[in-house]
Amino acid sequence: MNMDKVLRNKIKVLQEHVDQISRENEEDYNPEDWSGGNFDDCYELGCSHGRKFGRLTAYHEILALLEN
Repeated sequence: MNMDKVLRNKIKVLQEHVDQISRENEEDYNPEDWSGGNFDDCYELGCSHGRKFGRLTAYHEILALLEN
């Protein structure tokens, strides 16, 4: 298994999710409205985005190490 290829695929998928959330935020997106006013859902949306962004950053760093 080619680790570079696996990481590139994971980066592509995560980047799509992060970009979607970023576009929604730019369009005056309100997570409280999305969650129906449920604080737990609103909070989880933020945590989920943070986890995805964190993994994306880590995958980029690992890929850079493998390429050097």
